[in-house]
Amino acid sequence: MNNTAAHDDHHGPEKGLLRWIKTTNHKDIGTLYLWFAFAMLIVGGALAMGIRAELLHPGLQLMDPHFFNQLTTMHGLIMVFGAIMPAMVGLGNWLIPMMVGAPDMALPRLNNWSFWILPFAALILVSTFFMEGGAPAFGWTFYAPLSTAFAPDST
Repeated sequence: MNNTAAHDDHHGPEKGLLRWIKTTNHKDIGTLYLWFAFAMLIVGGALAMGIRAELLHPGLQLMDPHFFNQLTTMHGLIMVFGAIMPAMVGLGNWLIPMMVGAPDMALPRLNNWSFWILPFAALILVSTFFMEGGAPAFGWTFYAPLSTAFAPDST
């Protein structure tokens, strides 16, 4: 009897969507970060288009001043924490193990988990547009005079 026919080999990466969800490969996780950064770049760019459309002519055309401030704040947050920082982490995931000669990152499951927290954090951030108080509206820098004067009591 041939032993190879009865042997079921489960080695190698997962197939399909599970490959991307359960991956511990640093290149796959880096790719996930880079695609997420690209998606957030599109979302932040759409907010920038809303800002630029309002500034096309003097006066109010499309939105009230409070919503304009919300767009400005959310554009800055999404571009910094959703596009720039994940892109840097994605490049780091791709390049650092190859540069130091390591086969993978240390703690690869934690590396995967750190990525999968990010889409949920982005959804929570964008969901503030639909909450009662609205999105934060004091500029993308969060400087203290505006952020503390208009902050709710819970912060």
